[in-house]
Amino acid sequence: MNRLLSQLLSLLALAAALSCPVAQPTRADESKGSELMEPPQAAFLRKVDFVQRLNNQVPVDLKFTNDRGEDVTIAECMNGRPTIFVLAYYRCPMLCNQVLNGVARTVQGIDLDPGEEIEIVVVSFDPSDTVELAAQKKEAVVHAYSHKADGKGWHFLIGDEKTVAAAAESVGFQYQYDEQSKQYAHASGITVLTPDGRVSKYFYGIDYPTRDVRLGLIEASEGNIGTPVDRLLLYCFHYDPITGRYGLAIMSVVRAGGVLTVAGVLGFITVSLRRERRNSRESRVESLEPEEAGP
Repeated sequence: MNRLLSQLLSLLALAAALSCPVAQPTRADESKGSELMEPPQAAFLRKVDFVQRLNNQVPVDLKFTNDRGEDVTIAECMNGRPTIFVLAYYRCPMLCNQVLNGVARTVQGIDLDPGEEIEIVVVSFDPSDTVELAAQKKEAVVHAYSHKADGKGWHFLIGDEKTVAAAAESVGFQYQYDEQSKQYAHASGITVLTPDGRVSKYFYGIDYPTRDVRLGLIEASEGNIGTPVDRLLLYCFHYDPITGRYGLAIMSVVRAGGVLTVAGVLGFITVSLRRERRNSRESRVESLEPEEAGP
């Protein structure tokens, strides 16, 4: 047991090292001298979040362009139905694809038909996205949803910077453009809107439980507003091929894994020690019991 405990403590130390953020030295102002400063990515990502704004009204009359090049409003896309509302950009090389595929998997598993009982509205927050990109992304996602689907009930929109920002702000979705990587830093998740465009539910991450989303859509169809939910945010940021490092967002996920490893190892050690003490006590009790007299 002592040997096992020693090995577990070694693993614990390794996991703790992974979970701790590493300070990165940067060049400070000459008047202050050289010192350790906060990594610039940390300040950058503080501007990225997905804040819950339940019951907030989405500006459904804003004008966008859909994947067929038609001018439409969010209200026209919603058609008076409960709606899964997604913010993503179509050139995203990482997280947006996972979000949209997660939506496709979820919708595939519920008995509510897009275009009949629900709508899915995707708004690109990249003003440089084009109708062609919207159409290509729609085809890929709808194909993942169903090989035979015709895209009914799925709306992929683009708009100018001001219009997109207003839609994103209404649901608490924040994003930042990184000039160096030419990509956006953003969180992941979806919202459910009531038929009149109020925020009813939030689902974070890239996997959305089918039962929960179905119930959320049914509640939204009745105009009900959900309660705040716990946030476990995933952030999309870039990989720097020059430095060979992931951005701060990816490192945060790695460190979160380290924290979970620490918790798991501590739990295992605690259970093992308690079991050993219990077995030791039982052995002592047995040794103290008088032996039965022989015949």
